Amino acid sequence: MNEEEYFGDAAKVALMRRSRALHELLKDDPRFSYYGRVVALTGPTADMLPAMMALARMQGAGVCYYFPKSDADGLFATLQAAGFTWDRHEHYRGGEDAFRASRQVAAEMRLPDDLTVQRLDEATPTGLVREVAALLQSCGVMPVPGAFLRGRAKPGITLVAIDGSGHPVASASSIFLHHADGAHPRDVFWGMLATREDRRGEKIALQLGAMAIEHMWVNEGARGFITGVRQDNRSSQALCGRLGVHDTDWIYAQCLDVAVLGGSSVTK
Repeated sequence: MNEEEYFGDAAKVALMRRSRALHELLKDDPRFSYYGRVVALTGPTADMLPAMMALARMQGAGVCYYFPKSDADGLFATLQAAGFTWDRHEHYRGGEDAFRASRQVAAEMRLPDDLTVQRLDEATPTGLVREVAALLQSCGVMPVPGAFLRGRAKPGITLVAIDGSGHPVASASSIFLHHADGAHPRDVFWGMLATREDRRGEKIALQLGAMAIEHMWVNEGARGFITGVRQDNRSSQALCGRLGVHDTDWIYAQCLDVAVLGGSSVTK
């Protein structure tokens, strides 16, 4: 199997290659987090501003996951004055409430009879992993590299609902991203929920998302599930709420160097 499975257009692949190289340099520093997209600051630090700008210049994006929502306007004004652009996602998080809600969903709901659930791992054929990545992209979701989808690069899980013809119709992922000595070592990324257009409305991604939360809580020791959601994305907000993942006083604050980013993005 190819050790480097990247997906998306040339700009996104280049972004993930840059972030991988940077992670090799910073992986022992507890200030930083990483799950295959970009190296990011976990939370504000005394040197946050220059660090965000440096990350943006090297990767195209400098992100801070636990940035106080109340300070966002000041941060973005400072970044803009320094010649950067900016973006934000609302920081949604669930803890034990998410685990309990996910167990309830699992107890009350059943997937359609024509679907089976498969976990991506080392033995999963490359073709299926590529199909899952294509499904994510068709839903506007940026896939992470195959090593993370397979749970090889970091502890995590990607669950896929497969139809009778062997093709994926929905997926959900959860991956450890923070340093073990950092501020939030047992908070994990949760998301990359996607459903094929012809299967929407069957709550398949909701159930896969619940399965991913339950697995990570029980088997991997996760105690917090975080995801970035757009302010106007009502459907994602509703799904998160159903699984006990709620808006917080934080945001994902993004410092962007458009010239380096090359038209890519780090959304979702």
